[in-house]
Amino acid sequence: MTPVGASLLTTLVIDFAVQALAFAISAPLKTERFYDLAGAVGFTSCTLAALLWRRADGDHLDTLAARQILVAVLVIVWAARLGTFLALRVSKVEDKRFDQYKHDPKKFIVVWFMQAIWVFLTAFPVFIILGNPSSTQPSFGGASDIVGVVIWAYGFTVEVTADFQKLKFKNAHPRDFVSTGIWRWSRYANYNGEVSLWVGMFVLCARGFVEHWQWVGIVSPVFVTALIVFVSGVRLAEKSAQERYGSRADYQSYKARTSTFFLWPQKREGAISIGNSSNEEI
Repeated sequence: MTPVGASLLTTLVIDFAVQALAFAISAPLKTERFYDLAGAVGFTSCTLAALLWRRADGDHLDTLAARQILVAVLVIVWAARLGTFLALRVSKVEDKRFDQYKHDPKKFIVVWFMQAIWVFLTAFPVFIILGNPSSTQPSFGGASDIVGVVIWAYGFTVEVTADFQKLKFKNAHPRDFVSTGIWRWSRYANYNGEVSLWVGMFVLCARGFVEHWQWVGIVSPVFVTALIVFVSGVRLAEKSAQERYGSRADYQSYKARTSTFFLWPQKREGAISIGNSSNEEI
């Protein structure tokens, strides 16, 4: 088996082992409180394993390429930040998404299995880069490297800003929807940041692909985008928001004037029509 193949296999085994352990702890307790934490641990442990386990002849830690070190650090920073944020949030508020699963171990284990797949596919280009022998990596600093870092930094900044502003707003106004700060520019700014940073990560990794098959790493931004926009993130959040605020004129006004996903200035009030809804905003 090639070094990158062995690395990917090891990473996959560790990924599923982390989720299996978390499930074994969570199932008897019928709780989802360790779910997001297990996701963060999965990303971190898999990244460290792929980074540290050098299998190629003459490939040691002191020979790691700058690109390999950078992508590993970025994933760990992102995972630590998001995992901590979500774990603290779920410690205060029960996650209703798990109600139909956590009381039945057969259904509950599927949720953890899906998280393992999410971890592996999302960070797949990173795991490829870390599995490649360091000697195969081009020097860091090409145009795609810079573009990738810029897009990742944009996405990370947007996600962190959106999460912080929403948390602060919800603490003060738990029954209202957030429409201030970065949320004036996008109704799902946090998801825009999440998609953007993984697009940036793929671009950053692209110059480090040394075999044609490794371009399959594009599955990461495609998978993340499809998952967030069409499957869970935006779709479920939109449904929940409509159920909670759909009867409010100020929400209908905010929804009509504000971009759904991309950050974009709000439409002028005179440029929209929402029936008898008022333009009052929180």
